[in-house]
Amino acid sequence: MGFLSLSEESPEEIVFETFDMSELQRDIFSSLRDKQLTIKEIVGEVDRSRSTVQRAVQDLHEKDILIREGKTDKTVYYVYTTVPMENLRKVAKEAISQWYDDVSQRLSEDSVSPEDESE
Repeated sequence: MGFLSLSEESPEEIVFETFDMSELQRDIFSSLRDKQLTIKEIVGEVDRSRSTVQRAVQDLHEKDILIREGKTDKTVYYVYTTVPMENLRKVAKEAISQWYDDVSQRLSEDSVSPEDESE
């Protein structure tokens, strides 16, 4: 069971897996660590189209992995940075703990679901 094998996974990789981050999202996260970048700058860092980067950044922002801050310099624009890894590790641990509790409870149930009976 590959998802249970952690021998070669770094804590950062476990966090990435917990948040179901794509390779592009992982690249964006790595590019933004300790930096504030605009979408245009992120595009330059990860060498992808603007629309692809915008979708990935939006998804990360909705997962509360990125922080978006409005700036003003003749126009309004946004810069993005990462939530500190320590915070993400804490949230990942809580999510994994909740998942474990849910799975344990489900496996402890005595009743057999209709799907199980048909097999």
